[in-house]
Formats: sequence, C-alpha cells, structure tokens
Amino acid sequence: MLHTLLRLPSPGFPEDMLTGDAGIDAYLTTIDSVLAGSAAVRRRTLLEARDYLTEALARARADRTDENVDESIDESAALRIAIEEFGDAEQIAREQRRTCAASFRTLAWRTGLAFATLMLIFSLLGLGEQAMTWPMLAFGFVFNAVFFGFFMAFSFVYLFPQPMPAAQDAQGPGRFAVHYTRMSIRMAWGLAIVFGAMQILLVYGLTGRGLFGDWSSTVLILMLLLNTKTVLAAIDAVLFRARVEADTLHLGGLGGRAKIGRGQIVSVVVPGRLFQLIWPSYANLRRLCWRDDAGRLHRRHLSLNRDLVHGDRLMAWLEDAARENVSSANAACAV
Repeated sequence: MLHTLLRLPSPGFPEDMLTGDAGIDAYLTTIDSVLAGSAAVRRRTLLEARDYLTEALARARADRTDENVDESIDESAALRIAIEEFGDAEQIAREQRRTCAASFRTLAWRTGLAFATLMLIFSLLGLGEQAMTWPMLAFGFVFNAVFFGFFMAFSFVYLFPQPMPAAQDAQGPGRFAVHYTRMSIRMAWGLAIVFGAMQILLVYGLTGRGLFGDWSSTVLILMLLLNTKTVLAAIDAVLFRARVEADTLHLGGLGGRAKIGRGQIVSVVVPGRLFQLIWPSYANLRRLCWRDDAGRLHRRHLSLNRDLVHGDRLMAWLEDAARENVSSANAACAV
C-alpha cells in the first residue's frame, strides 16, 4: 500500500522508456516495479540502466564483427553480463528508496520547522481576535510542522524530479548552461503573482481597510517583509541565468549582469543563518566573492538549489576555482 502511494500519480511503467529489446525492457520493467516516486522521479534511475545496457549491447554487436572475438559470444550473453555488472534490480531500487527516504526526512524536518515557527510567530504577535493558550500554541506548532513538512517533502522528493540536463545545456568541454526548468519558472511566476497581489492587500490593510484592515500593524509589517522576500526570490529565479565558457562565468539575474574570470574568484561561502533568513532567495544560498581587473572586491549571492539544471556543476566549478586561486596566492607568498 505504501509503495503504491509513493508512486502516485503515475505508478505504471513509462511507455516511452521501452527500447524494443525484450531483455532490456524486461530488466527495466523489473527495476521500475520496485522504485519509489512518480514516473518523472523514477526516470533518472531507469535512464542510467537503459543507457548502460544499450551501450553494452552495442559494444557486443561491434565485437562480433571483430575476427579475434569468439562468435559463440552472443548478444544475450553480453546482456546478461551487463545486467550482472549493473546490479540486481532489488539492490538498485533499495538504494534509490533509501536515498529518497533520507532526502524526505531532511526536507520534512527543515520545512516543517520553518513553517511551524513562522505560524507560531504570527500567533504570538496576536494574529486573530481570540487569545490562544499555550496548549493550543503547542498543538498548532506540532500540527503545522507535520502538515507542511510532510506535504512539502513528499512533493519535492516523490513527485517532482531533479532537473536533468538537455543536449543544449552541455555545450562542449568546459562549457555549460545553468538555468531553472520550465516548471520551476512557471511556479516562480505563480508565486510572484500570488504574493505580489497579497503585498498590495497588506499595504492596503495598513490604512485600516480591506481584507487585512483589522490586523495589527506589527503583524502586517512582518507579513510585508516576508512577502517582499518571497516576491523578490521568485523574480530572481525567473531572471537567473548562468553560463560557463572555458574560464569565464557569465551571470544574469535580479542583481544584474556580471562577467567573472575563473582566476578572479576569491571565495564561495555559506552565509550565516540570519542572513539566509532575510535574503530574498531560495535554498542553498552561497556568497560568491571576486575581484575585478581594478582589484575591487565584488559580492553576489546565488541560490544554487535542486531545481537548477547544472547547479551542482556550477557549484563545483566555483569551489574548484576558489581553491585554485587560494593555492596560487599561497604559493606566491611563499616565494
């Protein structure tokens, strides 16, 4: 029952993953039957298995034309060896389920506490006319933590997949593009519109009129600040673009355009928790520091979260550049 629920809303095998080879398709179907998540989430594991097996089969077919290869080695034997090398279906699925479960626990804990704390702050500031007792506050905190934590974690782990790079994203050796997926951009536009409309209502409420006219000014101001963060973060996600070409990073976004040479990067660090709380961006915030040709220090804050195509690759590129530059500076000082 739980396994079926974790595979909703698309529990069946994705037909577009079929290769036409009976052996490969049977293996993929077996793997898929024990994987967790929607079809989009399961696709990453299935693609890895399909690509590995099809390449192994193609190599076997090419080897059969080689005079030095025993012709008794047929394709079915090559496929069987490739399957044994790739791994047992249950073992692969068990690792995928374990990874999903670990991500679910971490995300549920973080998002649940964040939303529960936010709602508790509103309650303590006197949101609403009826005074709340401590037992009610405690119950509300636990309920919000479980409710928001569960549904947010379930959505991002078991429903929405991590983005996979397309052919145009990897533009050659040392060249790649970094951007949000279309779904993420649409969601960002939706957030900007919804919370932008709420921003107008909150400002109107400060005059004592409208939907929020009877709320206290303290709560309205707090809501305005939180709304501003959300709206700006959504706009930054819509505008964000990054492209690496050899030793140069081209950045675009809410902070404007920047062209940064690999040798100019000074550091890539995680800002403090308080700064992350107030800065208008999504998760995995990083502070990038670099010096221009005149030696002036610049800073840019990047939200390199899981929705970014090639986000991990960009992070690795930045961290490697910072380490290389530190090592070069240390070596120069030692001379």
